[in-house]
Amino acid sequence: MLKKYGLNTVLLGVVIVLLVLVLIKTSPNYVIAQGDGSARHVFAVVGNQQANRESFYLVDTRQEVIMVYEYGVQGEGLGLITTRSYKYDKLLEQYGRSVFGPRVDKIKKEVEKMKR
Repeated sequence: MLKKYGLNTVLLGVVIVLLVLVLIKTSPNYVIAQGDGSARHVFAVVGNQQANRESFYLVDTRQEVIMVYEYGVQGEGLGLITTRSYKYDKLLEQYGRSVFGPRVDKIKKEVEKMKR
């Protein structure tokens, strides 16, 4: 018989696995872990170590939230750095002042020209 676990239990398990991966990580760039069962919408990405801190990002696609945590590798512990909902970010066609490639409206006009 399968035992059902609550979301908090699954998330705690993911955090523990990530902390173990952080401590023994051999990959120079990142590690990705995804929840199982009722938490398939939650995944985490471990970042690079910088200044004796290891960061990882927990993403909840159902709640549309990104959470950033840092772990102090010299025993400072685990802490929440920031969170952000990307629910409304997804509605933006373009954001920011930097120029990186063509603007969305220009691409849209070119595509519409080709359809005619």
